[in-house]
Formats: sequence, structure tokens, C-alpha cells
Amino acid sequence: MKSEFEINITTKSMYNFLMYHTYRGASGIVGLVAGIGLIAYYFAARGGDGRNTWVYLFFGILFLVYQPWTLYTRAVKQARLNPVFRHPLQYVLTEQTIEVHQGESSSQITWDQIYVVRETRQSILVYTNTKNAFIWVKSQMKDQEAAVRDMLTKLVEPKKLKLKRG
Repeated sequence: MKSEFEINITTKSMYNFLMYHTYRGASGIVGLVAGIGLIAYYFAARGGDGRNTWVYLFFGILFLVYQPWTLYTRAVKQARLNPVFRHPLQYVLTEQTIEVHQGESSSQITWDQIYVVRETRQSILVYTNTKNAFIWVKSQMKDQEAAVRDMLTKLVEPKKLKLKRG
């Protein structure tokens, strides 16, 4: 059992990863709830004396817009300026390891080193720790996606694996 594919990290794929990673964590959820709560309070308080309720609307919108915007600017910087993402990453998956090749450099991890596997609509995210992941863009995997899913299902502990049906 072996699968090989090449992934080119773009701003879009990096932004998808950062949004997923952020909004699955506490800070993203708190920011989302705070933004919605402040906007809801603005509309609820409009019937009162109306003094300074615009501040709640302003900060609510700020909470809902600021974080996605900063994540986008971070994605642009990482995808365009990070030397690792300037060239495609070649992945070779075997029953023992995940190998990553780029130019003359390469690295590998074993399947038991995987922290967790998650899936978005665009990507399969193979986390190697709590913050870092291989971003496998489904559209770039082409005919290898089914084989990769099969390998993940067989080689990753079930409690670490959260794939959508596909």
C-alpha cells in the first residue's frame, strides 16, 4: 500500500486551515460569541434611551471582522513569504511512514506520531502536534484521495481520526 501526491500551499488553502484551526479553539469561539452578543445587545438596547449603544455595534462588528481579516493577512504572508510553501511538497505515504520531500530536503514521520486528523470541505488536515498540520488539499490530490482516506482509516488510531464520509 503506497500513495504519492503533490501539494502546493496557496493563500486559500492556508486561510482555510487557519480559519478551521482558530474557530475550533476557545479564542475563536469566544470572539464569535462576543461579537454576536454585542450586536444582539445593540439591537435590544435601541428601544431604550439609545445613549452610546453604537459602541456595542462597533465592537461586535470588530470582533466578527477583525479575526478573519488578521487570519487572512497571516495566510497571505505564510503562503507567499515562507520558503517552505514557495514550491510544492511531495508526499509519499507507505504503511510505515509519511514522507515529505521538497527539492533536496526530506523528512518523515511514523503513523503513530500523528496527533489527530481532521477534515474541512477543501482539505484533510493531518496534525503532527496541537498547532502544526500537513494540509492536503483534496482538489490537488486528484485520484489519490480515496487511497489516502483508506490508508488513514487503516493506519491512524480511530480516536484520532475525524473524516467526513467521502
